[in-house]
Amino acid sequence: MAFYHIRQYQEKDHKKVLELFSRGMKEHVPAAFHHMLTLPQTLLLLPGVPVTIVLVSGSWLLATVCSFLFLLCLRLLIWLSWRNYVATSLQADLADITKSYLNAHGSFWVAESGDQVVGMVGARPVKDPPLGKKQMQLFRLSVSSQHRGQGIAKALVRTVLWFARDQDYSDVVLETSCVQYSAVALYQAMGFRKTDQYFVSIATRLMGLSILHFTYSLPFAWGSGM
Repeated sequence: MAFYHIRQYQEKDHKKVLELFSRGMKEHVPAAFHHMLTLPQTLLLLPGVPVTIVLVSGSWLLATVCSFLFLLCLRLLIWLSWRNYVATSLQADLADITKSYLNAHGSFWVAESGDQVVGMVGARPVKDPPLGKKQMQLFRLSVSSQHRGQGIAKALVRTVLWFARDQDYSDVVLETSCVQYSAVALYQAMGFRKTDQYFVSIATRLMGLSILHFTYSLPFAWGSGM
């Protein structure tokens, strides 16, 4: 197991953090595509399209080509959606991490192994928390694919929990997509509860790509189950 340590973000990390984020997000495209193929509407269209074409044209070749193009369009739709999300993120909080996190009563950390940035996570206060709550939100958790399975993601999440606890926050909240299966499993294993699920737009509803909202209540019996 490679040695790693977690430290606060520095400006010299910016390029590596952006690369890590971009690579990590692209990895979810196949999972999102597979998820979309399992939706009832997709399962209805997949056999329905070629059968309809055969009945209309009498050509199985045309039906096969159209089915292939249909799947290609679905894959392209997923890829464009993720690419737009990455582009938006790079122009939003990740454009200036110091301003977005460190100067906004939050923080941002990187996991370093050797001279490589192999993990990252950010946290900042929720602007309009529920009445009587003081909430910190976890953002941008990502670990390099070559360094997974070493407990880095769990250590990064713990860092956020400790940071929030030390500043007397009542909860740590986060949002992730329904196809980020490893992240969802990690959060649930660490004691986060799913408290909401919604769709960002009509397009994401049609694609079945929902956003899951998780909450971790503080204080916690530190060390148990983590």
